[in-house]
Amino acid sequence: MGKCKVLILLSLLGLFFGCTRGEKTPLDEALAFRTALQNAGGCAFLAEVTADYGDEVYTFCLSCDTDPTGTLDFTVTAPESIAGITGTVAGETGNLTFQDTVLSFSALADGQLSPLSAAYTAAQSWRSGYITTCGVEDGQLVMQVDATYDDNPISTETWLDREKGIPIFAEICYNGWRMLSVTISDFQYTSGND
Repeated sequence: MGKCKVLILLSLLGLFFGCTRGEKTPLDEALAFRTALQNAGGCAFLAEVTADYGDEVYTFCLSCDTDPTGTLDFTVTAPESIAGITGTVAGETGNLTFQDTVLSFSALADGQLSPLSAAYTAAQSWRSGYITTCGVEDGQLVMQVDATYDDNPISTETWLDREKGIPIFAEICYNGWRMLSVTISDFQYTSGND
């Protein structure tokens, strides 16, 4: 059973067994994270992105910074052959631009999503996407956020450290197929203007 389907089952089980008076629900925790992010204005984190093309898999690392508009600036940190390439994904439009050197990957989701937009897609889901399900899996909060690009269903599932209330992993799915995964480390809230 795919992780996208497991979340729905976990959410239903949480409704039946996890709701006691006075305890925070998984949705409360997800909304608390969203509120903290919006109040801070932005965040910074390291992202190890894995793009799954079915017959090939690519992994690269980014240092990311977001601002209050949702714009994400990134610098590639690994592998060494492409380290130092910088770019921006615009908060309002999602347009991807590069500073000096262009880094090109084949687009996923029927041409709708670049692997270099994975961290941006995850961060946008945290700050403003429609939360469809929340649950707890192996002691971690899992929230699913749905989005649509040109009528193509894309969802982002994010695992959060419940103790710290910060994201540690995200998967971006298209029609139920996980095409991008993002391992998140060194997450911190910023004013977005640092």
